[in-house]
Amino acid sequence: MKDPIEPFELRDVDSGDLFGIFLAVHAVPGAVMLLHTTVGCKFKTQLQLVSHDWFQESHNQRLWTGVDDIRLIQGSGERLIQFATTWYERRRPELFVVSTNAAVDLSAFDVEQAVRQLRDRLPCPVLLVRAPGTAGSVSRGYGRVLAALAETLPIEEGTGDPEEAAVVGYGFDRYEMEHPANLAEMRRILRGIGLRMGSTWLSGEGIGFLQEISRAGTWLVLPEGRWARASLDRRAGARRVVDVPLPLGFAGTMAFLREAGRCAGVPGDRVEAFIDRELQRAAPLAAQGARRLADRRAAVFLPSRLAASVAVWLAELGVQVPLAGLTDGDDADPEAFRAILDRLDAPPSLRPEVLAAPSRDGGIRALEREMAQGGPIHLVVGTSPWAGPLRHKVPVVELGYPSTRQHWVYPVPFLGFNGAVALVQRFLDACTLYS
Repeated sequence: MKDPIEPFELRDVDSGDLFGIFLAVHAVPGAVMLLHTTVGCKFKTQLQLVSHDWFQESHNQRLWTGVDDIRLIQGSGERLIQFATTWYERRRPELFVVSTNAAVDLSAFDVEQAVRQLRDRLPCPVLLVRAPGTAGSVSRGYGRVLAALAETLPIEEGTGDPEEAAVVGYGFDRYEMEHPANLAEMRRILRGIGLRMGSTWLSGEGIGFLQEISRAGTWLVLPEGRWARASLDRRAGARRVVDVPLPLGFAGTMAFLREAGRCAGVPGDRVEAFIDRELQRAAPLAAQGARRLADRRAAVFLPSRLAASVAVWLAELGVQVPLAGLTDGDDADPEAFRAILDRLDAPPSLRPEVLAAPSRDGGIRALEREMAQGGPIHLVVGTSPWAGPLRHKVPVVELGYPSTRQHWVYPVPFLGFNGAVALVQRFLDACTLYS
């Protein structure tokens, strides 16, 4: 049913590409972002991260060059050069990321030349990643930093180690313990089929670790690494590059391992033997939860590709998913959502109503309609902007960025076989504590 009010609703502003660029810089210790922008951008973007990441502040990774009206008129390139050179001597960063906003892009035509001069003067890499207005999304801004790294970092010629796999597109958004747990689980399952997980973009590690991508013979590109895929293909040489699904839930994890193994030349029987051992251990645990979740109904409000993976795992557990809101702004992609359902062999019954970039009020109205027409919704999986207004209506499991109410001081993954079981626990807790 088409909502006649929805086209006129205000959307939540997530700062578009700009905050995604911030988030990527936050994920690389030793990186510094130079906001070559007009006043206000640093505060607006920094504020969003403060309540999301309890473990590490990021304020000192962002510097504002101070572009005022006079510099907009006369040219701001020289200011950028002076500022970056001075702050390099003070901080000795491993990476500078220069970002501009719409006002600077429209008026300062010497920024690219200034960045070229900085690359000649400074011993660290300097990236230019523009952020025009509120266009784009957090996902796109993050991915554009990955693409810029793929274009800029030195990558050695050769084939790399056939037993080592690099991972591109891991969405490291804070230093709390769910991310070390996810990364440890990904290393474990890749090791189970005979591969070492090497350089991971991004993972809370510095530039030196990112440059170790040269050592890997296989580059595994997760969905959020798609923005860098073309650059990776150009730089790979004889290495193998492959798109892999997010290893979330049993179907996602098995597809991840099979595709990684196929690309790296791992014998198929070795991959299947490991999958069988893991399912013998993890499936009975998940089944305990599935018996208690079966026939419940859930909705997801997440970025497109994460939403699809979560929906498939819920369906594997016998949970009906009648509604999916894709929250990645300009990049909300119903076709990509459905393609992941097909790739993971989702059951035919998993065909939810899909809302592309719904307003918050529009998403709530859609949820209320579904509850009125189809029956109770027992669970919502979503980010904080959705969790807040929905908590008084239905239990919510917070996942993804931003997550301001759910924090992790103990390592609990949501990826891999162990992460699948941990998600069952979270779904159960939400349904039983609030039932």
